[in-house]
Amino acid sequence: MKELDEILRARARTKGPLVLATVVAVSGSAYRRPGARMVMSEEGWLAGGVSGGCLEGDIIRKAFFWTATGPRLLRYDSTGDNAEDEDGLSFALGCNGVVDVLLERSEPGPVDPLAFVEEARRQSRRAVLATVYRGPDSEVGKRLLLRADGVEASNLSGPLKDAVRAAADEALVVGKTWSGPCGGAEILVEVVDPPVPLVLFGGGFDVVPVVTQAVALGWHVTVVADKTLETLRRRFPRAHALVSAKARELQEKLSLTERTMAVVMTHSLPQDRELLAKLLPLPLRYLGVLGPRARTERLIGELTSAPTPAQLDKLHAPVGLDLGAEGAEEVALSIVAELRAVLADRDGGKLRYRQTPIYASAPPAARRLA
Repeated sequence: MKELDEILRARARTKGPLVLATVVAVSGSAYRRPGARMVMSEEGWLAGGVSGGCLEGDIIRKAFFWTATGPRLLRYDSTGDNAEDEDGLSFALGCNGVVDVLLERSEPGPVDPLAFVEEARRQSRRAVLATVYRGPDSEVGKRLLLRADGVEASNLSGPLKDAVRAAADEALVVGKTWSGPCGGAEILVEVVDPPVPLVLFGGGFDVVPVVTQAVALGWHVTVVADKTLETLRRRFPRAHALVSAKARELQEKLSLTERTMAVVMTHSLPQDRELLAKLLPLPLRYLGVLGPRARTERLIGELTSAPTPAQLDKLHAPVGLDLGAEGAEEVALSIVAELRAVLADRDGGKLRYRQTPIYASAPPAARRLA
């Protein structure tokens, strides 16, 4: 998400032609997944990335030549003894995989994916970008753009458009990016959500590194505390929103949805108790509480209404992953790491013990619509 913000800013401040490079498919191991992108001017790299630094140099040197007559799909294959691009030239790639990268001139227009995403984000709506990257030459680089409120733009037509639209409709509901066959072509169906809303309850100094790390990931961070706005502004200059409120004022001063991730870290038993009473009934994506397990169990036992099993299931207490963290910065790392794992539906375990590939395969929609 942060990368997309940087690309949008780079494009807004740059004059002249631009090339957008997007990872559209990956087989085997790779540093980036489908949907990773970067933007280049004729002077060179501007923002984003499509690998861990292995492919960018080669792409930047040739991007404008390769796209002189239209979109171009490049394949980088490092599964053999020598990594080669599709022209047979060797390059350094640290992963044992195949990466397909679509290059296209980035220009304003009715089917401009970056402008479409930017507008969707302004309205806090999910968007789906469905792009043809392999198939009939006349269709490569064409796409269908769909927003959660039904707004659509497309330069596809016929049966292929119908198949891609069905894939985009399902992606709006499922919320997963995938790449694969659809309607006689191969497409990337990319789901782009608004920034993750993270609400931190507490105004202590240990909240500061949580704000810093979450903002670095591109999340939208709100700090809520029973302190003056002047104090909050001084202590949390990087937060996107600041709310001076007591727990009983939450409903009138704050909007919390099923996408919201909330962490309670006030260090006050009365405040935490009142906050839990307000937050547990809400359909939050995540609710974490700082402090020992026994402390949270005591708070729950003191609530006037006992939480339901479903409410307790979303409660993470103690908050964070077991990193052996000490000090505010390390505790913040533990908290943000768990939040990221929850967003990815992972348990946060060590990769060395994982028996399946790190990244899941395409969802059933990709196969059904083939």
